[in-house]
Amino acid sequence: MLVYSLEMICIVAFALSGVLVESNRGKDIVSIMMLGWITALGGGTLRDLILSAETIFWIRDPSYFWTALLSAVIGFFTITHIRKNRLNKLIIMFDTIGVSLFSVLVTQQLYSGGYAAYVAVSMGIVTAIFGGVLRDILAHRQTLFNNTELYATPIILGCCLYILLVNLAVDTIVAALSCMIFIVAVRWYIVVKRIHFPAFLLLK
Repeated sequence: MLVYSLEMICIVAFALSGVLVESNRGKDIVSIMMLGWITALGGGTLRDLILSAETIFWIRDPSYFWTALLSAVIGFFTITHIRKNRLNKLIIMFDTIGVSLFSVLVTQQLYSGGYAAYVAVSMGIVTAIFGGVLRDILAHRQTLFNNTELYATPIILGCCLYILLVNLAVDTIVAALSCMIFIVAVRWYIVVKRIHFPAFLLLK
């Protein structure tokens, strides 16, 4: 129940992060609803499609669908208040927690379900970041593929660390919590310090 509640909180954060994009100014409510919904559910949808899941997760449990849609609507009508009170920093924090939660949980579920480590890690990454990629494309922003920010790096490292810890016989719950904390801490540090890839790791 705790995990489910955290997932819903993170869905709200993802949806609001889609609404908060600066380039959304002037867009109508339907466009904002779609953008928030895609940001919140896009990654998990792609994951289920790649894995040929019997039912997409938000069709199996409509709560995800309605939570994302309602959050986008609320964000549309409260965006001025959110910006004025600088609540966007809180949303960014929840977004970071959501990224860590979804990436590690998906990695954990798939790896324990018999999938190879590379599949579990890859799907954890896709679930966590692809909704944000779609958001940036639709909002005409730079995606993580078009800038040098270390957005996905903590997620990749955290998911790989989970696989390592489990293979070292660390309890799965302890491993998952440790990796979530690791991703949040590293991601937040990168955001605060505005760290980017060094020049020697950029294609010339």
